[in-house]
Amino acid sequence: MSSVPVFVGLDYHQDSIQVCVLNQQGEVLLNRSAGNDSAELGRLVNPLGQVQRVGIEACCGAADLGQELVERLGWNVSLGHPAYVARMKGSPDKSDYSDGRLLADLTRVGYLPRVWLAPACVPACVRACVRACVPACVRARVRACVRACASCVSW
Repeated sequence: MSSVPVFVGLDYHQDSIQVCVLNQQGEVLLNRSAGNDSAELGRLVNPLGQVQRVGIEACCGAADLGQELVERLGWNVSLGHPAYVARMKGSPDKSDYSDGRLLADLTRVGYLPRVWLAPACVPACVRACVRACVPACVRARVRACVRACASCVSW
């Protein structure tokens, strides 16, 4: 594996992912379709250099893939806000190739508008808190319950 820093843009689809890898100067090292599999992404990207950041447009399934890339490959993954990313495209010419390239470039220059998605345990805890507190409608109990839920996640 090369020690050259690289930046990755992933245009996520349920069955495939468009993978674009850029070096620090913005030159395209790879831009191709791959299977929806973290191991395959690792085999494609890791030989090209040291992954600095990965950008994925937030959509159904993208958060799960991002979490998998963090856990299995140790990559630094950011989810981009889809509405802002769409505005930044600014072109009616939409393709997976260009979307992957844009995501990689926004990640490279630090302009990817990020979205935070709660880990799976947080929404489950919040639902449990709301169910427990709805009859009483007591704000303090809800706040205490949400704080307890937040403790299950290492921020």
